[in-house]
Amino acid sequence: MTLHILTTAPNSDPARQVEQALNAGDTLLLIEAAVTAALDPQLNCWTQPAYTVWLLEEDLVARGLGNIAKKHQLATVNMDGFVALTEQHEQSVTWY
Repeated sequence: MTLHILTTAPNSDPARQVEQALNAGDTLLLIEAAVTAALDPQLNCWTQPAYTVWLLEEDLVARGLGNIAKKHQLATVNMDGFVALTEQHEQSVTWY
């Protein structure tokens, strides 16, 4: 199991690359600009069943997207949860 951490917008090249690298059982954590994925609940990352997706709460709040994530019932994690995710996975890859 790998933790993939995406920092860029959902329509960026790194976002497309991480989508190809994800395997069943992996976890995708969206931070920084990647949390704008909350604006489009129809993105593939929300509709696929193979891997888990989380949004970092602090980055959602900083961008005024906290209520949107709640409205769409998207999974969020705070900074302590981020640390826990890194501890639960054998490896992590950050996509810039």
